[in-house]
Amino acid sequence: MNSLNTSHPIPPKRTGLTKCWIVWNNGWKKTYQSYDTSGRYEVDDPREYGIRGLKKLVAKWGDSVAQAIIYDNKTGQKIESFNRGVWIHNGE
Repeated sequence: MNSLNTSHPIPPKRTGLTKCWIVWNNGWKKTYQSYDTSGRYEVDDPREYGIRGLKKLVAKWGDSVAQAIIYDNKTGQKIESFNRGVWIHNGE
């Protein structure tokens, strides 16, 4: 008999289409994955929906964020950078 309980598998780590690397003024760093769906309704452009959510997250912390960079998870390419309160589009 198998001793492992397979009735409730562990879900894989959720990864969004984009991610945001954030550096706070105190030097602390963390990466956040985007949420690309609403869960309540269908979104027209899931990638842009996720990017907008990451920007809202940075805005929520305001002046305590020193720098933030949004990356495409598939290509690893920079999409936008945040420095001193300003978002700069890095082009694709």
